[in-house]
Amino acid sequence: MQKKLFSIPALLLTSVLVVGCNTSDKTEDSDAQKNEPSNAQTEQQQQPSSEDKAVDKSQETPTSNETNKDNATKKEPEVKYVQKGVDKTEKATESKSAKQDYKMQQLPGFTLTQEEPGKDMLVSKENSEVFMRIETIDASQSSYEDAKTSMQDYMNAVGETSALSSEDLSAFKDVKNIDGFVVNFDPEKVIGVVFEKDGLITKLTIHDNKELDLTDAMLKMAATISKK
Repeated sequence: MQKKLFSIPALLLTSVLVVGCNTSDKTEDSDAQKNEPSNAQTEQQQQPSSEDKAVDKSQETPTSNETNKDNATKKEPEVKYVQKGVDKTEKATESKSAKQDYKMQQLPGFTLTQEEPGKDMLVSKENSEVFMRIETIDASQSSYEDAKTSMQDYMNAVGETSALSSEDLSAFKDVKNIDGFVVNFDPEKVIGVVFEKDGLITKLTIHDNKELDLTDAMLKMAATISKK
C-alpha cells in the first residue's frame, strides 16, 4: 500500500516535467521562425527589378554606338576626280613607298613602283606612258626654294612653261607652300608641282594625254601624300 501511494506522486511529477519540456520546445521553435527571414522574401530581394533592367539596357546603348562609330571609321576612303569632264568617285587604298618616307591614297587603276633611289612612279595600268613621278625630301635636309627652283629649271627644259592656277591646285589642303607649272603639247602635257607639307617637300612630275586625261586623278592622289 505504501508503494502505491509513493508511485502516484512520482507519476504526477513526471507528467509536469514532460509538459514543461514540450512547452519550452514550442516556444523556441516559434522564436526561431520569427527571427529567420522567409525564403520568399530572400528570393524576391535577389530578383532584379524592372528599373534595374532598364538601367542595364541603357548601359548597353553606348557600346552599340561605339561599335557603329568604329565601323564608320574603318570605311574605305574615296577619291573624287574629273576625267574628260565627267565627275568620278572611286575607292582608294593606302599605299606606302618602299624606300621613301611617305604614304598616300591610291586608286585601283594605278601601280606604285620604285623608279630609282629617292623617286617612285605611279603608273596608269591602261597606258604606261601616263604616270606621275614622286620625289620626297625631308624639310630639314633642304629648302622649299631650292626644290622650287629645281622644278622650274626642269619644266623650262621641257618646253614653254605656264603657272598652274590656285583652282588647279585646290585639292592640296594644309600645305605650307605650293607651286605648279604646265607645258602643253598636243595631245600630251607635262605638269610639275612642288609643295611642302607634314615635314616633307614633295616634287611631282606628271605626264598625261588627252586620250586618258588622268591629270586630276593623279593630283587628287598626290594631295593625300603625308609622312609615314
